[in-house]
Amino acid sequence: MMKSYHLFLLLFLCSCGDEGLIDPHGETSLPPLNTIGRLHAIDFPTDTGSAWTYINVDTDEEFTLRVEGTRDVGGTTHRQMTVSPISPSEPDQFNYRAVDHLVANAFYLRFDTEFADVFPLPIFATYFFKTPQALVESAFDIFLPDPPTGITIEHYKHFPPRRLWDFPLKVGKKWVVFEKTAGIPVEVTRYVVEKDVQVTVPAGSYTTYVVHEEVAYGDSPEPSSFLISPPAIYWVAPSIGVVQYRYSRYRATEELFSETFALKSFHLPGPNTD
Repeated sequence: MMKSYHLFLLLFLCSCGDEGLIDPHGETSLPPLNTIGRLHAIDFPTDTGSAWTYINVDTDEEFTLRVEGTRDVGGTTHRQMTVSPISPSEPDQFNYRAVDHLVANAFYLRFDTEFADVFPLPIFATYFFKTPQALVESAFDIFLPDPPTGITIEHYKHFPPRRLWDFPLKVGKKWVVFEKTAGIPVEVTRYVVEKDVQVTVPAGSYTTYVVHEEVAYGDSPEPSSFLISPPAIYWVAPSIGVVQYRYSRYRATEELFSETFALKSFHLPGPNTD
């Protein structure tokens, strides 16, 4: 009995992350069988220290995503991905902007049951974990107006969490990123439409999977019809991540215009073991 207890304790300690939290990372160190024509979790880098700089192909404005640090969200260790200010920028200006953040930026902050989608607000950071089956975003930090001081950063949890990537990626796969049924219904889905698509961006030329993201939302709490946004498009390269994405900004409003961000540079500490 004592030997069994010691074995259980050892297994529990080995499965814990920072500060004793249950850590879902490190489960993808070995590539699975039957990898031909598929992109697995191990092929989507998320190690601490990773960074990707994206440039707007029309305006030359750029921002950087960085994986840095961890945080407890609901008792599980999550990695933090921060978003840098837009550059080049004006001195003494608030240079953070809503830039879609790679998943339905207009559907982040909620007041009661409804999203504040009329004016999407800048995201400072998101919090995610990754398993061999999925990359899940559970929380975010958002900039909010604060009359006494100007701007404050508030931390919120998603409800429900968002399944950003469903592994392995393969042509024909479709999954729900998140859905909301209370109040005005919203459903965000992603589906893999192509693979082996060649894309050239400032960071180089890559063979990619093409993933579309579609948002469907009702016209009222008891909708007579559903509105479907123009799809966002992601080009995903194995061992690099998203090398280009395009979306119609402010998809939840009538002011739609397309923006494309291309990968300018990246830093991956590697080897990718996360």
